[in-house]
Amino acid sequence: MNVFPAVFALPLALLFAAGAHAQAPTGAPAGTTGLCKDGSYTSAEAKRGACRGHQGVKDWYAANAAPAAKSDGAGAGARASSSAVPAATPAAAPSGSTGLCKDGSYTDADSRKGACRGHKGVKEWYGASVAAAARPAAPPVPPPAAAPSMPAAPPATAAPQPTTAPPSVRKPAEADPADRAAAPGGGAGKVWVNLETKVYHCPSDRYYGKTKQGEYLSEAEAKAKGNHAAHGKACTP
Repeated sequence: MNVFPAVFALPLALLFAAGAHAQAPTGAPAGTTGLCKDGSYTSAEAKRGACRGHQGVKDWYAANAAPAAKSDGAGAGARASSSAVPAATPAAAPSGSTGLCKDGSYTDADSRKGACRGHKGVKEWYGASVAAAARPAAPPVPPPAAAPSMPAAPPATAAPQPTTAPPSVRKPAEADPADRAAAPGGGAGKVWVNLETKVYHCPSDRYYGKTKQGEYLSEAEAKAKGNHAAHGKACTP
């Protein structure tokens, strides 16, 4: 039994199938993987379901035809990945359209999820809604009102310092006239007249002849001049 043809038959068949795909025409959009029967192009990664809603696939340009043979779960994942890329909004779409539903209607929903609910799901998604971008922004929140400023406290005044009276200057005590030496010229029969006080002193008096201003007179002469005896006591009886 010749095993060689059986071993290499499958790889050769896959290689032939890959080479059998047509080339994308020059005017096709970048990333085009197939041409649908209604004349529109598709960029789906898998041929299976690529032109759903467009009458099926007419020509397939992609080299990786293998994903088309994968299970439905893998194909659904590929379709979801392909549809996640936003498509260009067609010129005929209403202003603000964000997607095309499978029943041919357009949606302006902000989110793809649930955008075509009740319209057989999302067929093509164009991205964020233009209408949503044009919505008025929320008014800015005004800043909280500033608390009223408290009046500044008056500057503290310094307490008045107690004034101290300058110390009184004491006059030096005058020497006691009694300590002075008696003026010359005195003697018996004469009194000493203090010319400032008009008082005369007897010879036995301690101020006899010792006041600053004075003179010796007889007691009669002293009395005649208006002087009076010290302590009211006459020198002669």
